[in-house]
Amino acid sequence: MISHEKRQVFRHWQDSAVQAVNHGMPWFSLILALIIVPFLYLSGEMEIVTVNMLGRYLCFAIVAVSLDLLWGYTGLLCLCQSLFFALGGYAMGMYLAHHGGPEGVIDASGWKLPACLHVVYPAAVWETEEYWQLPFFWKPFFWFESATILGLLVPGIVALVIGLFIFRSRVRGVFFAILTQALTLAVWLVFCMNNMKLCGTNGLTRFERVGPFFDPEQGANTAKLVILLTAVVGLNLLILVRAIMSRVGSISLGNSWKDPKRLGVLAGCLAVGLGAAVWIQSYIAGNFADLNELKDDGVKFALYLVTVVALIDVYLFCKYIVDSRLGRVLIAVRDRESRLRFSGYQPYVYKAFIFSISAMIAGLAGMLYAPQMGIFTPTNLEPKESILVVIWVAVGGRGTLAGPIIGALAVNLIYSQLTSSAPDTWPFVQGGLFVAVVLMFPDGLISLWYRITGKGAAADEDQPTDEDDRVDSVAMMQERLQRVANIQRLQTDKSQIQAEIVSVHDLTVVFDGFKALDIDHFAVPHYMLQVIIGPNGAGKTTLCDVISGKTRPTTGRVLFNGADITEASEADIARLGVGRKFQTPTVYDSLSVYQNMELALPNCQGLAHNLFRMTTATQRDRIHQMLERVRLDDDMNRQVKYLSHGQRQWLEISMLILSDPKLLLVDEPAAGLTDEETVLTAELLLELQEDHSIIVIEHDMEFVRMLSAPVMVLNEGLIMASGTMEEVQADERVVEAYLGR
Repeated sequence: MISHEKRQVFRHWQDSAVQAVNHGMPWFSLILALIIVPFLYLSGEMEIVTVNMLGRYLCFAIVAVSLDLLWGYTGLLCLCQSLFFALGGYAMGMYLAHHGGPEGVIDASGWKLPACLHVVYPAAVWETEEYWQLPFFWKPFFWFESATILGLLVPGIVALVIGLFIFRSRVRGVFFAILTQALTLAVWLVFCMNNMKLCGTNGLTRFERVGPFFDPEQGANTAKLVILLTAVVGLNLLILVRAIMSRVGSISLGNSWKDPKRLGVLAGCLAVGLGAAVWIQSYIAGNFADLNELKDDGVKFALYLVTVVALIDVYLFCKYIVDSRLGRVLIAVRDRESRLRFSGYQPYVYKAFIFSISAMIAGLAGMLYAPQMGIFTPTNLEPKESILVVIWVAVGGRGTLAGPIIGALAVNLIYSQLTSSAPDTWPFVQGGLFVAVVLMFPDGLISLWYRITGKGAAADEDQPTDEDDRVDSVAMMQERLQRVANIQRLQTDKSQIQAEIVSVHDLTVVFDGFKALDIDHFAVPHYMLQVIIGPNGAGKTTLCDVISGKTRPTTGRVLFNGADITEASEADIARLGVGRKFQTPTVYDSLSVYQNMELALPNCQGLAHNLFRMTTATQRDRIHQMLERVRLDDDMNRQVKYLSHGQRQWLEISMLILSDPKLLLVDEPAAGLTDEETVLTAELLLELQEDHSIIVIEHDMEFVRMLSAPVMVLNEGLIMASGTMEEVQADERVVEAYLGR
């Protein structure tokens, strides 16, 4: 039985795929690749050389999509995609080399050295051929199945290991780009060394036969091929059928797999897939003499079709990731990585994961490229090749998935035309094309499609912000504030109120010899609202930084609910129940208001949760209620970058409340708010005191008076005074240092 959760995830994957077919990738591009090009070839209007060239360029498009997943959506400019492309290419190349030319010798263990390795084998002066040995790392690539799996796993594992080391160290931006380019250069030098037994600068050559996996005389391999083709054809057909029905609109397949319509469509697609697989296998068996070698026209045409299908599937897979909760986390990493940490996320886990996925996609492209090119050399992993991928993505339009495909095809088709007529002009044309597109179409060539169709436009950019008329007057709000402030917590246990939720002991923070904080003891009990004031540079924000894990104290301890959190990370502290609001609203500009709130939901920070689970109805109701409370319900679907400053403040406070922390650290919540918004914010904080402990940092004295809460004054990192607002104002030291007016 399929669980409801799994059905929901699979349904979301299908819906994303349908949306991608309907909107993300223009229909004419699919028709061009799958219908027009094959028709022109079969009718004799297009030569197989051209089809083969297009197949190779489609491999480049797959690499471009893999980079867009990193650069466009996660903000990671990776300059080692050519490395992962080459790892996949070498995996398939070694398989093809095993079954290539007849040259070579049989070693002592019975393995034949591939012809390309035999030619450049790094033997010692005294070593004759009878002592030559096939390296152990060549042997797993003799079989198509293991070569294909390793062609995906090796790039993925390499990227995962590298990513965990780099991202845990919080390397980002230009430093990440430089590191990945240096890594590519180092690996390129290694692959060029002849004694590594990877054929040195000659590379892998003598790709002649398709190998035994496709041999009809191999019965076991025949069954594997049929199963593989059935799954691929059936799944792609199912997506196509759902897309067509979705476009018709009047036909529904239901929402459950128990629905007879859906089961019927699934069974029909698999049946058609099986029929197609059996027909393809029988065609191969009947014409294997003409399909046994890579130079055969039929093999080249088949490789082109496989590449087209692979590109479509890669696009749909990436579209599913981007449209899932995981995709929103990736965009949040790009926009405000630090905000994610204070929401309990571990960004390095997400970055390492997507880095690995991107590497596997690039490896797939390399595996498809090797048999179509007929040779694979270290030239394919040179650092400049990775820079070319960046150009393809920038020209097409990053952050779109379809744009990089257009960019890769456009740039390479221009390259093909110019290098055959005026090869010396290509470097200048390439540079000029890149500069022209960046200046004239900063969003890439895909923006032209959006302009024509009207899609992708920020229609809500100039929408005015609606003012809510539900607030009668500031005076009425102040009466409400007074009522809220006078609420007695009669049902709360007194000992629990007196217990400390957070405390600092013998705390000092020193920056380059300057002592920013020097506090012997400071504590906040449960369900208390504590206000901290002081002049700029007094150490107020630094104290919150220490409590939330952003800054490590030089000496001292920080306790939260009795646990020592002095050395804990921001994410661990957030998961314990400490929420943080910064001076400047830290929200995710590229996401909508609702999507920002989704990322703040408690207990939803795990990678698997965001990849495989959907937001529940209960969680959606909580989000709607919170947005209605802060008057953002009408702006739920607007991008955050179009909100006013006050709305952004409220959104961050709403995200903080939604995460359900025990302690709220609120830094200047009234900054930039109107009088009505200030009163509403004060009311909200006082209501929150019923279930939370709150530390508020504020400069607005009128706002502090509204809170009617205990006040502590910091000056030069020291606690100068504490008490009620009236008591603090009466202190001459405070008047001199801060309130001297």
